[in-house]
Amino acid sequence: MVLKKSRLLWLLLILHLLAIDLFAQTEILNRQISIQTNEISLKEALRELEQKAGCSFVLSRSLLKNKDKVRLDYTNIPLHSILQDIFGIEKSQLVLKGNKVHILGRPTSNSSILEANQVPKGLQDSSKTPLKELLIDQVVVTGQYRPQSINQSIYRVEVIDKHIIENMAVSNVAELLKQQINIDVENQSGIGRSKIRVLGLNSQYSKILMDNIPIAGDENMGSNVDLSTISMDDVERVEIVRGAMGVEYGANAIAGVINIITKRRANKKTDLSIDITEETVAKEYNMRLYEEAKGRHIQRLNLSHNFSKKLSIGGALSRDHFAGYWGEMDGSTFNQDWKRDRQGNYSSRGYEWSPKTSYNGNAYVSFFTSKFSIFYKANYFQSDLTNHRRMVYEGFLLRDENFKVALGINDYYRNKRYNHHFSARGDIWKNAYFSIDGSYQLNGLLHKRRGINLANNSEINPGNGLPKTTNLVPNDWMEHYQSKGFYSRGTFLKPVLSGKLNINLGYEIDETTADQGYTLAFLDIPLMTPQQHTLTNGGAWLSAEWNVTPRITIRPGFRANFSSVYKVRSNESLTTRLKINEHNDLRLIIGTSTRFPNFHEMYMQFVDPVHEYRGNPNLRPEYGQTAELAWSHQREVGDNMYLQASLSSMFQNIKDRIVNIVYPSEREGVLTGLNTFTNENKYRGLANQIEAKLLSSKFHLKLAGSIVGYRGTDEASENDYQHFLINSQLNAQATYNLPFNFRAALFYRYVGKQPQYVFLPKKLPTGPSLEVTEGYYKILAETDPYHNLDFNLAKSFYNKKLDVRVGIRNIFGVTDITYVMVDPPEHIIDRELNPIRLYYGHTYFLKLSYNL
Repeated sequence: MVLKKSRLLWLLLILHLLAIDLFAQTEILNRQISIQTNEISLKEALRELEQKAGCSFVLSRSLLKNKDKVRLDYTNIPLHSILQDIFGIEKSQLVLKGNKVHILGRPTSNSSILEANQVPKGLQDSSKTPLKELLIDQVVVTGQYRPQSINQSIYRVEVIDKHIIENMAVSNVAELLKQQINIDVENQSGIGRSKIRVLGLNSQYSKILMDNIPIAGDENMGSNVDLSTISMDDVERVEIVRGAMGVEYGANAIAGVINIITKRRANKKTDLSIDITEETVAKEYNMRLYEEAKGRHIQRLNLSHNFSKKLSIGGALSRDHFAGYWGEMDGSTFNQDWKRDRQGNYSSRGYEWSPKTSYNGNAYVSFFTSKFSIFYKANYFQSDLTNHRRMVYEGFLLRDENFKVALGINDYYRNKRYNHHFSARGDIWKNAYFSIDGSYQLNGLLHKRRGINLANNSEINPGNGLPKTTNLVPNDWMEHYQSKGFYSRGTFLKPVLSGKLNINLGYEIDETTADQGYTLAFLDIPLMTPQQHTLTNGGAWLSAEWNVTPRITIRPGFRANFSSVYKVRSNESLTTRLKINEHNDLRLIIGTSTRFPNFHEMYMQFVDPVHEYRGNPNLRPEYGQTAELAWSHQREVGDNMYLQASLSSMFQNIKDRIVNIVYPSEREGVLTGLNTFTNENKYRGLANQIEAKLLSSKFHLKLAGSIVGYRGTDEASENDYQHFLINSQLNAQATYNLPFNFRAALFYRYVGKQPQYVFLPKKLPTGPSLEVTEGYYKILAETDPYHNLDFNLAKSFYNKKLDVRVGIRNIFGVTDITYVMVDPPEHIIDRELNPIRLYYGHTYFLKLSYNL
């Protein structure tokens, strides 16, 4: 296949880097050193080694606080081996830039260095690890060739660390991300699902990973994932990289990637923790069972054990029972006082938010040596939700018993996900490094419908049918969203010039089988069985990380995407990092990514005498481009106090965006026309973000603000926007250690007005505030701004074995927000669009944690 000239240039640039003289620089870290000294201080020992090796060392102040004496007695030993022996670290923690050797510090039990086969020589208590190593020099994996300090990362990685996770006291990833700037969580209260929007783009444009492996979503690996199904049981941290990451992570990473990093070994010899959380739902709470239950009740057990420094096992179990939010509704048990609608039917049956019970279980085994590791993890998740329909049918005849009852209808939804993950990593041939991951996952949403005799809340015999039709017998479990697939990813890293040039090769394979998206029905009659199709996608990529000077690093990359349906598509990236000085970095990141059409867009089919809905297998993949300029700053501003600040601006462009359209149908009698999909939309976004952190052993403070502009939405193209519509956001987080060992945590978020356009038929009369487009009038609509504030207080007892945390979430009592037309003309009814479900009012919680 002939590639476009512009894409050939990217490939030629990488090949040019490979052609650099391989012997242009002596490998300092492999230099043979012979040295003998008496007992001297660590600082003196490093000075002696600098003279012998002809280099200089850069390391954190905390590593020099060791008062122990050392004796150097080595003959023809590589420098890296001597440093490893002195500090008890691994070779990957020695980074050569020019003639400077950066020593990243000892790994901690919470450090992601463990993901890359690094094993601490002594299992450390993370509470005793210096603040700088935990927060300033923490190690990240997302977008890196191998785990490394966040300050050395080529990408701008945002980390939600263990400290913040513990202080937020949340149960799943959807709740965790609610407090992150420019990440909006969309809740579907009826079926209990939570999806995200990142920088204004829906969940199909962000890739959700767990330990670098995409999580099975409704129709694809990694995208359109229900985040409420990802428990926080063993999550160590979450890493976020915004912008198109198509070279490293393949399809559907247009808005960025969210990588959930889980625990791989115990912090101590044995870790045992038991958590119990009791929480109100708005003002609703009790300890009753079944239909009368109110509130939220969570139990969690975590156990992990290190058999040795090399072998570790662990697992977790949890149950999260959400008894639903009653609100203005009356629950599921029949009451003669239920409200009636205009037709006389009872309409207050059920809940504002449906009851849901979730179960999560996982187990892992990991084996680490200094040069190799293997890891296996199995995970199972299940949630059961009941949606109580609001209509009550009085006088429904039970044919098998020949008497009439008041009948309600329940929809039952069951979400299941299985995940098997195997990984291996290690150092091989001449300082090369490899990683390989494999995963098999199943994910699906099942549905069944039953009639309920409200006199005793029992299910009726399915043979009695249901109201409004004589054709439907209540179904057994039917598939809505279903996907299963195998995923594998591998990388090979080879230092070509030590400390100067690294080459990375990688592959990705994703074979997913899924149905078209959901079971279609008309007047409660199933019209079809979901169609199953299998898509095989994959890719191969090549990139190089070149330290042009000790201050300038560039990484160009090229990826070829393969598909069983589409021709080869390519993605390109170019990342540049300029280290202005020891306090300031400047990054320019340019990247592209592809979004392949999902199963619903390609294969959906719903055709009967009067309807015609068809997918389009000829859709083109969407193509996204981003460019980001980011400045970051950090410095020590006091005794063990650090300041971090960043300022960034990102531009996004998406073309060939897929949209639903209607054509005249060729068949007679079709009322809806031909509903299908086509590539007509475009999107442009501009995101400006500023962030500042002040960190110390006593408090953590963070402020972040953003202004995002966008042209285009899920339904409209950027051509329909004359200018960018603007949304502003502000986040604040604070944790503080108070006297008497109390700990306080506060999380605040402000989201400004969110504007978008509404399109109405052109035949309506014009008005002064309307902009006319071909066939439609365009009216601006926007939501009200809202504030959210969470606060909690914690204290430990019995030598920190028992931890008690009490708090209140959503202090301002936010519930739903809606898009409302701005100054509509008189002839158009001022109406609200579909509400956005955020919260159900403020809640109180108590969390008890026992740690062995």
